[in-house]
Amino acid sequence: MILNALAIGFTMFLGNLSDTALGDPMLRRPLVMSSIVGLLLGDLQTGVIIGATLEVVFLGMTQIGGALPSDTMTGSIFGAAFAILTDQGTEVALTLAVPISMLAVFINQIILFLRGTLIVRFNSYIDKGEFKKFERLHLTSTFGVPVIYGLIGFIGIMLGTNAIERLVSSLPDVVMNGLTITGQLLPALGLALLLNMLWDKKLSFFLLLGFVLSAYLELPLIAIAIIGAVIAIHSGLKDKKISDLAKSNTIKPATDLEDDFFDD
Repeated sequence: MILNALAIGFTMFLGNLSDTALGDPMLRRPLVMSSIVGLLLGDLQTGVIIGATLEVVFLGMTQIGGALPSDTMTGSIFGAAFAILTDQGTEVALTLAVPISMLAVFINQIILFLRGTLIVRFNSYIDKGEFKKFERLHLTSTFGVPVIYGLIGFIGIMLGTNAIERLVSSLPDVVMNGLTITGQLLPALGLALLLNMLWDKKLSFFLLLGFVLSAYLELPLIAIAIIGAVIAIHSGLKDKKISDLAKSNTIKPATDLEDDFFDD
């Protein structure tokens, strides 16, 4: 259990460090985090499946400034970890990941508040010209937050796995069936949140096409994604050609026409 807790603690540390120190290379996404969890816990296939499902669920979740609707990284890591360690399916991972991600927002806000209190000390070091102290405090702040998240991951697995396993084992069949249905609905909710931001009447045709390909022709998602990529590339090249043609046919300004007239 200690090794598993250390693995989850390391994953939490790595995910948060990628945001604070590595310029956010998108390692925090559910697909990456859950896959790393599956790899470290010895079940990469389940980790990838859970990650792909959670990626769809949290697809429409976007952080705007300091407003974080849900901590998708923490929810994905704990959801995948508990599902793998308790030998449960994707439905349990989904059911656990969503509330955990929402509760983890409070931890994120507390940490942001504590880091904000360091601004006075940063300004003091700058005013006094104590740049070495400024640098040390900056590094402490940068690596201290990932360490806190790593400890949360370690403690959460040490204290929570047995409790989660007992809870899942004690649930009646009707509740488990409800969790299964909920898990199937959550990806649709994630897509709906994304479409709510991107929706345009011009996109309705492509949405209908995707539905027909999936529901009636029963094509796999990979095939539908490839078809979508081909359509997107074709549309992009067509728009670029129209744009280049419009630039080449641009009417000269009146001053240029007058210059050409007098030159002749």
